[in-house]
Amino acid sequence: MSIGSTHRDGINAFNATAAKPQPVSHQTIRTAFLDQNVELPLRLSETDIGVVLDRHGCDVFTVDVNNERPDEEALTIALLIVECVNAEAGFTTEHLDA
Repeated sequence: MSIGSTHRDGINAFNATAAKPQPVSHQTIRTAFLDQNVELPLRLSETDIGVVLDRHGCDVFTVDVNNERPDEEALTIALLIVECVNAEAGFTTEHLDA
């Protein structure tokens, strides 16, 4: 599945007008997730290994749903994805701990 066509079109249009492609803004990323009913920041479930939740505790996705990886590996993959998405959306550890 890919980013919604309206968001991808907006990103492509912005990049086409810039002399050098620019990173996607924090707000664009947040809006793209909100359009899918996911409010950032993402976080790991405290009870289920590999489950990623949104700000309200709703499931967003599960890493290794078939349980083919060791728990530590699934947890690490989920954490890496959460950290990357949150960072690109402008959330830092300081914002998350507040």
